Amino acid sequence: MRTAALLQSVLMITSVILVSGLVSAEDSETVISTDMTWSGEDSVEGVVRILDGGHLTIENANIKMIDGSSIHVDEGGQLTIAQSTVKSQTPPSAIASMGYWDEVNMSKFKIPGDGISGPFEVEMIPIEGDTYYSDAAHIGSEIFNLNGSSHTFSFDNDAGDVWVGLTGYGSSPVTVGSITITTQTGGQTTMAGSELDTVNMKSAGTLEFGIHVEGEMQSSFSSVIGGQVFVEGTLSADNTEFDRVGPIMVGESGRIDLLGSTSFASSLDDHDIQAGPYSEIFWGEGVVGSGGLIDKWERRVAGQTLHLDAKYVVLRLSGVGPQEATQEIFSDENGTAYVNAGVERVVEIGYADGTIWTESATIEIITYETGWNPTTSGIGNYGGGVVNLDWSDSIVLDSGTPYVEWESLSITEETLTKTRGQEMPVVAGLANRGSAEALLYFTCEVSETGMEADIGGYRQARIGPGESVEVSFGWRHSQTGDASLTCRILTPTQLVSDDAFGGGSMTTETATWSEPAEDDSIDVVSLLAAIIVAMAIAGFTMLRRASDAIVEDDDDSDYSEDEY
Repeated sequence: MRTAALLQSVLMITSVILVSGLVSAEDSETVISTDMTWSGEDSVEGVVRILDGGHLTIENANIKMIDGSSIHVDEGGQLTIAQSTVKSQTPPSAIASMGYWDEVNMSKFKIPGDGISGPFEVEMIPIEGDTYYSDAAHIGSEIFNLNGSSHTFSFDNDAGDVWVGLTGYGSSPVTVGSITITTQTGGQTTMAGSELDTVNMKSAGTLEFGIHVEGEMQSSFSSVIGGQVFVEGTLSADNTEFDRVGPIMVGESGRIDLLGSTSFASSLDDHDIQAGPYSEIFWGEGVVGSGGLIDKWERRVAGQTLHLDAKYVVLRLSGVGPQEATQEIFSDENGTAYVNAGVERVVEIGYADGTIWTESATIEIITYETGWNPTTSGIGNYGGGVVNLDWSDSIVLDSGTPYVEWESLSITEETLTKTRGQEMPVVAGLANRGSAEALLYFTCEVSETGMEADIGGYRQARIGPGESVEVSFGWRHSQTGDASLTCRILTPTQLVSDDAFGGGSMTTETATWSEPAEDDSIDVVSLLAAIIVAMAIAGFTMLRRASDAIVEDDDDSDYSEDEY
């Protein structure tokens, strides 16, 4: 009975949880799987996760987000904030300069001295963890050196409101955590940096809570204060204030729609929205940004790479980033070249005045030579010349290169039989399927043995894009028996992959080689030579005999005369 009762109790508790849509996965995580509404005063500590099918509505509420807390809207989940405030427990309270030194763009804050009678002092303290080092304050034409953990300004009677310009060492920011005004009578007033009137300054500090949107978030007539917002899904804001929230981070697959009189105030960077190159941004006509030097949005690209078929290709990039810089880079051992050294860069800026700058960069091939297009060939660089640099994470530069394939390799005679040492006629058919000319070589070997074949050395072929050529040559074989010829295209050593420009091999049909046939008949040339030699010997003999006969006759005449 106890077991049945316990099981019944568990089932009842489970059904209540499922109906409410609130499931506590852990002590620090609250999971919402169905519809739920929050209203009134409340606080959030830990993680609130809205699952696929879950919908959290914050309506007529004032929600305090404890430091380290977050709301995660999973894909398929929904978060609606209506006529409510979602505020950090400790929103950023400091301000920081923007790094400009000129009078027009210099960051400034106002000391509210109007109404203070008599002289007064103002102590300026940086944000916690920061100090003043070789910084400067500009008041009128005077420059005050800032060093140490604070700085105190002294003002005469009736100084009124005073604007203080701030410039840092190099272009480093100068922070103001707070100022304390001390009057002649000893009265003191401390104001956080975020309470001061400023020009060209941004908020400084840590955003202590986050809203992560992979599903959908809608906000209307509400405020989000002091938190970081990440959008990989969709965020629609109508008449919503984002105070010390910017920049809202919009991912590559994210979309943000800003409608009505939605506004930004005191972003922590020089832009209110930071987006990927292809994120979707809609900025309505009535939407107001932080203004001044804080842009409406920036699009950024990080770790962008170019991929080529060959190593050590030299490229020139022009018009890179807001400075429209020129860079020379080269492909590494893997054929990879890094744009802007792989460092994140800005590719689009939506300025506060409504104008938009968009990067329009190009890639130019400076040196792209391989064994198939050496300088002496006159072919020129591979790579296709100048192309646009788009915003893709990875760009493949494979145009303006050859791609050579075998079409045929055949013995041209009908008879495939030759005697050892005789030449077998062969024709190689090659085609260039690429978009650039190639000057290449191929070599051959005897298929059955793998030994180099006697074809008179490497064979050359020059093939234009889209062309086919035939190369004729002879093959001599020193062995008897059946054999076939396998020919292989020699590809450039600069290629990352041996087959990047095509190549490969092809084999002929099998031919038969035999010993020369023995013949008993006398060779005609040898016979003629023998006849000539015989005739020469006979002639010589006849001449010798004739000479001997003449000598003998002479001897007989002399003897006869003696007789007489």
